[in-house]
Amino acid sequence: MSAHAITPFILCGGAGTRLWPLSDALRPKPFLSLPSGRTMLAETALRLEGETRSDLRFSSLTAIGSARHGALLRAHLPAADLVLEPVARDSAPAVALAALLAEPDALVLILPADHHIARPERFLDAIASGAEAAADGRIVVFGITPDHPATGYGYIRAREAGAVRKVEAFVEKPDLATARDYLASGEYFWNAGIFLFRADVMLGELEREAPSVLSAAREALAGATTDTAIDARIVARAAFAAAPAISIDYAVMEKTALASLVPADMGWSDVGDYAALSALSDADKDGNAVHGPAVMQDVTGSYIRSEGPVIAVKGVEGLAIAATRDAVIVTRLDEAAGIKPLVSAAQTITDLSGEAAGWARNWLFDACLPLWARSAWDAGKGGFVESLTLEGAPQPERERRMRVIPRQIFAFSQAALLGWDKGEARRIAMLGLEYLDGPARASQGGWVHRLDRDGTPLDPRRGLYDHAFVILAGASAFQAFGETRALELALEALDFMTSRMSDSSGEGFYDPEMAPDVRAANPHMHLLEACLALEAASGSADALDCARLCVDRFEDSFFHPASGAVIEYLHADWSRGSGPWRTEAGHCHEWAWLLAEYEARTGHDLISWRRRLIGFADTKGRDRESGFVHNSVDTTGGIIDANRRLWPQLEMLRARLRHPETAAPGEAERLLESLRATYLADACQGGWMDAYDRDGAPLAKDIPASMLYHIMTAIGPLAAR
Repeated sequence: MSAHAITPFILCGGAGTRLWPLSDALRPKPFLSLPSGRTMLAETALRLEGETRSDLRFSSLTAIGSARHGALLRAHLPAADLVLEPVARDSAPAVALAALLAEPDALVLILPADHHIARPERFLDAIASGAEAAADGRIVVFGITPDHPATGYGYIRAREAGAVRKVEAFVEKPDLATARDYLASGEYFWNAGIFLFRADVMLGELEREAPSVLSAAREALAGATTDTAIDARIVARAAFAAAPAISIDYAVMEKTALASLVPADMGWSDVGDYAALSALSDADKDGNAVHGPAVMQDVTGSYIRSEGPVIAVKGVEGLAIAATRDAVIVTRLDEAAGIKPLVSAAQTITDLSGEAAGWARNWLFDACLPLWARSAWDAGKGGFVESLTLEGAPQPERERRMRVIPRQIFAFSQAALLGWDKGEARRIAMLGLEYLDGPARASQGGWVHRLDRDGTPLDPRRGLYDHAFVILAGASAFQAFGETRALELALEALDFMTSRMSDSSGEGFYDPEMAPDVRAANPHMHLLEACLALEAASGSADALDCARLCVDRFEDSFFHPASGAVIEYLHADWSRGSGPWRTEAGHCHEWAWLLAEYEARTGHDLISWRRRLIGFADTKGRDRESGFVHNSVDTTGGIIDANRRLWPQLEMLRARLRHPETAAPGEAERLLESLRATYLADACQGGWMDAYDRDGAPLAKDIPASMLYHIMTAIGPLAAR
């Protein structure tokens, strides 16, 4: 018999919540290392490599996964084709993409990326057993004979004997009593989530049972773009987002008459929780599986793993203990499958009471955003207004600054993502994008610095800081609304910066038109922020590379190790000159937050820098009496500007929430209460007092629109809790 040619696809979705904190949304379960030292994803691909069986022939591998994990996927699968999804839509749309990508008569093998198979030769035997049926038009699933009454798996009923059996029913995850009945009957198999079918057959069933899934996948594939940095195809976001979020089981397999099952005895595990992970590990004489730095005394039958701190354990039995630098979980191994509610609660915990978080949501949704929705846009002339009066009236006659235009687009995009009136948020953001793509453009490329109310450039220079915010605005609008033009603007701004504003040394960026002799920290900080947002929204490896460059410049140029502060300005050759140097405590807090985001995304260790930045800002940058942050100090703590704008206080709040270990318990809530009693009380409802002097007297005469950006980054996340 000739070898069956099979086209394999690995589906790389799922965050692996039951393996938190080792697995999370940024570095999900497929990238978790097994006891072999290889990741689940790498082991999945390895099962197909170098195969010389006479009855099977595998073509090149394709992985379908999240765009935000594109760089990770390329690192783990250097030779595979990558197809990236800009939004999560479960397995049915991914299977549709696979069927569309394959030749119509090809046999398509769908493999989850996060399973363990102890006997890969039996896995290949099962594939070979099902290949003939798949070639004849059956959709083959692979069933695992259950050895215990598991409640965490879906089941398949297939009573007839034979190597290939007719599927009678797909069954939801059962309760324990039902699972025991299934086990006793011998008629049920665990659903391994592995499928083998002819591409045209699956397309026909999708057309019949889930046409909206197929049409969305087809349109998304037709509009796909290429990320050249990682050699990956990214399907069109808006089209793919239109697909229902549904599994292939629900969409097709529970309805089709073409389903067949091949029993597979291959040592399969979906590694769904810590009990499963423990079962795959070698145990010591006391039944303990230990990975990483741990010491034990009188411990038996436990799984202990650390990817950071030392774990010391005494006098326990049957526990799973897992630690990263950021979190620890402790659970009984026999209850490890039920930790999802616990994880959900842990991921939303803050140093704030429910009342404080509730106030934040009410103030933002019912006062602040409605105020700016009414007032932000100049309906007469176009463009965003620069400020409101303290009573909340717009002041449209003022000039338009480029830093404000994209900040407002960002703010309303974030509002939509938080659940505020999406239609209204989209309307305002789209007006901003129109303006950004029209009057705000510079004639020679990029965007101008300032315009008058009529849209005439007042300052045609193109600034580094401004362009960082164009990237942020485009990325945010793309993420919130799937607006392709927004992504195109973000990528255009990134290309403009890298081609026109890169320092000749290759070490960073500068302002050739606005400050050619200065290398400034603040634009690099906002470029880091923007590139992280663009990478999260689109999976752009170019954006992540740019973010990496900004972090490199922070570490070797802008950070001042002796003080723990950020030096705001360097010379054109990146030298510091003689100190002390100017710094802003608010920027120290802001850098700390962004470095935490970068570390979470990449694993690059920045915790020491983050804590030192916050330490400097808290000890050298604050007014002792009020607890608020000064506008600027030098690296010795000498006060340069003792006045206190709102934005540094909001950045301090963000840093408090992200790094609760750097302050006394309850400090974040006390800071929020102070803000409520001062800055957020001394203007109209939903507005703010922008500045006070060193004695606490109000300074601001109006409400600057630029501050809505800081409101959304600091208070916005509280409204989502």
